[in-house]
Amino acid sequence: MSSVVEMESKEKKPKTYLMVFKSFQQSLSIFLKETGLHGLKFVGDATLSIWERSFFLISFVAAFILTLNLILNIYEKWNSTPVIIGISPHATSILKMPFPAITICNMNQVQRSKVDHYQEGSHESDLLKVLCSDESLDNEESADAEINSFYTLLANNSLRISDFVVNHSQPCDQMLRFCRFSGIEYKCENIFRHIVTDEGLCCVFNFMPPERLYKRHAQNLTTKLDFEYVSWDPEAGYPKTLPSRYYPRSAVGSGITMGFSVVLDAQLNEYYCSSTNGPGFKVFFHNPITMPDMKDEGLVVGIGYEMNFRLEASRSEAMPSIRSISINNRQCVFMDEKKLLYHNHYSRRNCEKECYAKFLYESCACIPHKYPQIYSNASICTVGDTICIRRASRFENASRSSKCSKQCLPSCFDLSYMADALYLPLAKRDFRIENAIVANINKSYLLDNIAVVNFYYRETAYYGSMKNVYIGFTEFLSNIGGVMGLFMGFSVISLAEMFYFLVVKPISELIAWKRGELIENKLNSSNANKGQEFLKYNQSIWYTRELYPKGITSKTIHYSPHSEKEVFNPRKGKIIKAFK
Repeated sequence: MSSVVEMESKEKKPKTYLMVFKSFQQSLSIFLKETGLHGLKFVGDATLSIWERSFFLISFVAAFILTLNLILNIYEKWNSTPVIIGISPHATSILKMPFPAITICNMNQVQRSKVDHYQEGSHESDLLKVLCSDESLDNEESADAEINSFYTLLANNSLRISDFVVNHSQPCDQMLRFCRFSGIEYKCENIFRHIVTDEGLCCVFNFMPPERLYKRHAQNLTTKLDFEYVSWDPEAGYPKTLPSRYYPRSAVGSGITMGFSVVLDAQLNEYYCSSTNGPGFKVFFHNPITMPDMKDEGLVVGIGYEMNFRLEASRSEAMPSIRSISINNRQCVFMDEKKLLYHNHYSRRNCEKECYAKFLYESCACIPHKYPQIYSNASICTVGDTICIRRASRFENASRSSKCSKQCLPSCFDLSYMADALYLPLAKRDFRIENAIVANINKSYLLDNIAVVNFYYRETAYYGSMKNVYIGFTEFLSNIGGVMGLFMGFSVISLAEMFYFLVVKPISELIAWKRGELIENKLNSSNANKGQEFLKYNQSIWYTRELYPKGITSKTIHYSPHSEKEVFNPRKGKIIKAFK
């Protein structure tokens, strides 16, 4: 009997999916009538004809497709152009930025008086041939016996070019005759230091000390200054408090009188070989944390002339908000985001130099003196490694180092300098001139050996460039919300309505239905037991189903004092509520 009761109970139950479908259909109908989305209210209006409702449905679908297309365009613009570069809203005073570091090199590689005593065939003589000739050793396929023999001799030469240049080139105290900065005259040896570059031994002003620039001991700086170093980089700037005598120094004003002036002596009688096609100097102005590339970027200063470089600062800045954008998308790097092997400060130039140093080390097992010593156990190249270095530096091998260099992105904060160059000849006749040092020099020697160079700012403040988020997340949401509101009447509340009517309401009704079904099953099980007891108790009723096919009401049969509203239905085999 209990199995029959259970089967009949299951047949009466509606299937779960049918219940969910009907609940969802009812909730959707209510949503269409109550929603604020344009057109859907008419789609759910049963009083309209099918053609009218179809018209509004098609209009809504067309508006939805157009809205989706516009949203995709907004997203593509947001994703492809995350950063915009504009003019900085505030000017930067020259008092808050360092005066450019100035590197000056004599084109004479070594002094004649220091190398004339070297005999032909000595290691020093072979080094001079390497130093003074860029092309004679570059022909790998040459079959000349003399050149092949020279290659063999170079292979056994263990002299370092950097050490030789330091000991045989013109020192700074002979090249610099007069120095003035911000209207104050200084001893040149107190503000300049020696530095070895790709142009040989040079002199640099306002440059960072090596212990602050590099992670390991540097070989290129050989003198110390009588000033106190302060920390500076393009991103952090100067510290809040500065000592009275510090470097890198800033200018105190614009114009030639507040700039930097230097008198240079080429000592033409000491020329042995030039790095160019004639005598003179190379100068380069750069920010204080960047190593100069004199061979490619140095500006030539002729002997017998006064050169005026009128400077302009070019500063790049970035808003902190662009940190949320990936490095590849914003195409710039903050100082703390990428660490270099040798340099303490990141810049694109420093990164590219380290990449090329790595390539040369892999090719020749040494690093030339003019490149950063990225590995602590790497040796500095000698004269014997010159052939390997020159062959590795050929154009056809450039692709091997380009893969690393492509990862060197610009800094988000940077400082560079541009200049207009003006020149005029020095005085040939005897008349009074401004600089007493120049005035006291013999006119013949003046025209053959002396050059005067002035560096000064044109303005006291400059507007730099600012990198900022082109379309921020707030603007992105605003653009999408504007388009969806214009074409569809969509808002955040519309999302809440859809979630409630299409998700929450059907699920809650399903849960309530499941709970009611569970209670009914328990009640039916209890009533079936009561029906069995009733049959046993009423032995006098034999043909109950035939006599009472619709059941026995409470008016006819009173079963026990438990419930006067429940009757037993013999046809269905269970207790049911009586019909009134």
